[in-house]
Amino acid sequence: MRTIQTYVVWEVFKIFMLCLIASVLLMVVGGGLNEGLKKGLPPGIILGMMPYFVPEMLRFTIPGCLLFAICTVFGRMSASNEIVALKSAGINPIEIIWPVLVATYALSFVTFGLYDVCAGWSRPNMHRIIIQSLDDTAYSMLRTQKSFSMKGFSVRVKAVDGRRLIEPFITVQPTNGGPEVTLTAEEAQLESNPETGALQVVCRNSYIESSDGTNYWQPEPFVQQITQLGTLDVDMNTASPAALMLSNIPGQIARESKLLEDTLYSLQMGGDPEAVAYAAEAHQKRLWRLQAERQRRLSNGLGCFCFACVGIPVAMWRKTSDNVTTFFLCFLPILGLYYPLLVTGETMARDGVLAPYSVWLADVVLLAIGGLLLWKLNRN
Repeated sequence: MRTIQTYVVWEVFKIFMLCLIASVLLMVVGGGLNEGLKKGLPPGIILGMMPYFVPEMLRFTIPGCLLFAICTVFGRMSASNEIVALKSAGINPIEIIWPVLVATYALSFVTFGLYDVCAGWSRPNMHRIIIQSLDDTAYSMLRTQKSFSMKGFSVRVKAVDGRRLIEPFITVQPTNGGPEVTLTAEEAQLESNPETGALQVVCRNSYIESSDGTNYWQPEPFVQQITQLGTLDVDMNTASPAALMLSNIPGQIARESKLLEDTLYSLQMGGDPEAVAYAAEAHQKRLWRLQAERQRRLSNGLGCFCFACVGIPVAMWRKTSDNVTTFFLCFLPILGLYYPLLVTGETMARDGVLAPYSVWLADVVLLAIGGLLLWKLNRN
């Protein structure tokens, strides 16, 4: 019996790994590389960022690839009457199902762990590459498209000669809410500081127009600060909960709870009601998101196990080796039921409408359906 169980688990994970590798390569190389080259990004920067895209892609591809592998293996076994042969030998099909379910349950925690990999390794390294190569990226796109834009900054040029931008038209919207600045220059040069994340433009023989009505010529070199991308160190106190590692979340929850208490206490002590209400709302929203984050990651990871609970009985009942049809027969209802419930539960938890455990809504519904299907399969 152990030999059969090992065989089934091996077949499922063999197909799963092949499908996963193909999917990730298609999405990262076929999609990311092609899209980056179309936008004019330097090949070196694209290749440098590719390894950090992989964990992000794995979080989304693992459940689907696992469902495809399960539909393939159990559909083929059922179509070739291997399940009938097991029943004839007095072996309950559950005996070959539960090892697969245990393996997919363990895979759920691997998916859960990928969130920490993304927060602690992928995103910081992608941010580092962006900061260190922002000017190179801008120059590459300006050479191919004659334009480049990012939040708070856009530039159009007539031509690019080495590092010189010929007749650039630059628009800068300061992040601190200051007036918009438009620069027209004979030539300019972009410079970035990898340590501070600052990007600036050095203009020569330029005309500066400001939205506050200030206009003047500047024949001498003029330095305009464009944007501040931030340093390589992540400020945990302002970072999005999705960008935090799991070990940092409890401390942030305690911090936001304390700040919320202090803010409300300041209202009792005669603080400005409008300012207190604004600060309290900001702390409360971040607190709700932090409280929902751990549950959100766990529920998303458990999606692997939920997909397996539904896919196995459906594949066995169809008794066909047409794994593609079986896969879509399982996946389309999941797409129409599981993911809308997942988004709804996460939204309500993050907005404080329901407790953080509402993120489990989609998993509970899918597990109930899968449990019912497995129960009927066992009875038959």
